[in-house]
Amino acid sequence: MIAGAVVGGGAGASSIFYNPAIISEINESKLSLNASLFAYEINNANNILGENIDLQSTRFYAVPRSVSYMHKPRNHPGWSLEFAYLNVANSEFNGINFTEKNIDILTHLPGTENYKAYTDLKTDIRTDFYGAGGSIKISENFFAGASMFVSVNSKYSMYQLDINATPTKIEQNDELAFYNAKYETQEMVKFNDYRLLWKFGLFYKKPRFSAGINITTPSVGGIYSDGKKVMRKQGQNNITNPETGVPMNNFMIVDYAEKKEVSVTAKSPFAIAAGCTYSTPDKKKVLYTTVEYFAGVGSYRMVKVDEDTNLGAGSFLENEDFSDWLTFVEGANPIFNAAVGYRSYLKNNLMLLTGFKTDFNYKKKKETSPTNPDKSIKSNDVDYYHFTSGLTLRIKGQDITAGLQYTLGLNNDTKQLVNLSNPVEFNFDELRALQGTRTKTVKTIYNSFTFLLAASFNFGGNQKK
Repeated sequence: MIAGAVVGGGAGASSIFYNPAIISEINESKLSLNASLFAYEINNANNILGENIDLQSTRFYAVPRSVSYMHKPRNHPGWSLEFAYLNVANSEFNGINFTEKNIDILTHLPGTENYKAYTDLKTDIRTDFYGAGGSIKISENFFAGASMFVSVNSKYSMYQLDINATPTKIEQNDELAFYNAKYETQEMVKFNDYRLLWKFGLFYKKPRFSAGINITTPSVGGIYSDGKKVMRKQGQNNITNPETGVPMNNFMIVDYAEKKEVSVTAKSPFAIAAGCTYSTPDKKKVLYTTVEYFAGVGSYRMVKVDEDTNLGAGSFLENEDFSDWLTFVEGANPIFNAAVGYRSYLKNNLMLLTGFKTDFNYKKKKETSPTNPDKSIKSNDVDYYHFTSGLTLRIKGQDITAGLQYTLGLNNDTKQLVNLSNPVEFNFDELRALQGTRTKTVKTIYNSFTFLLAASFNFGGNQKK
């Protein structure tokens, strides 16, 4: 409820993730459950398909956020252990658009054409951590800790664009009765990538002040992956060069691979976080602050396939290089995030918790050069701002927390997926038929409302505290 501003103390059941050295703050063993009872989100991507041509995605869902067990060994009071499952990322976009209008796009034909474009974008990205960690008391005020996680990075993305242009004025027995100019593209990628990463933390604590630092290693892959599928298709038909009037070649290139044919890797960056807490003399009010830096990750091939070199055989494309046809690329910009939280005792057994944190998108405006940027997974990348508030009630030594989280997401001036508002028969700038040149005019507004519920069941220790 204090928005992750807990690297310097007060992390509770999430210590294993934010700073494993803070696991030593527990005075008793405890089992903790944290869930989003329900969440509702609205994602409006304005101009993403052209001027005033938008995609909208809405979702209503419930998901467990974390389950953890913290153990205080009686025979080793200086040690504290924790085992946990955490859902650290869960995003989804599901938008469909159908655009239809009468325009003169086929320059070699008289009159106007009926222009129809169907666009479908689906993404489902999730990251789950399964980990164990521990901390040790070095001195009265100083603690150190480490944790290890198996991260499961699940990605699914499907993008489909189907554009047709047919003459609107057709006389009886006209040879144009069955004429249709067409461009289509479709791509799909799906996989689960299992990786290892470690966190190392230090924690310093005084009666009214505490501070901590946490280092997260880049993830190590090549352990295991499953659910792997990848497909890409692109083709055009009945397109004429608008400059010369000469018909262009028809083509259709499509390929698919799965399972052992596909190699995947979903890297995560090095990160370092620092935070501190400060409390009033009576310890009834506490301020929390945290900043975190994520290093960049250079462009790399996230999905690779030993491609069929004969994709273009027997056509005018037989000399083209299709070695990266089923390749998908990824990368990350370096970013800073910050969080601030506040806790206040309203009564001896009732606390008010509030927080704010940023969650800037590492992919936004990321250039994947020298790899073709059209090989990246299609997505609507948004910067998030999280506002949380809730209450914690201690009843007979057990803690119950309930609260609300509001998330605002913004994305301005990023590049369109396609330009359907100003299409031309063939776009020489982007080598695409029946579409215009994409501009950096996408503006996204995301709103999410989440009801959170958490419970901690304490074992032993002073439960009346």
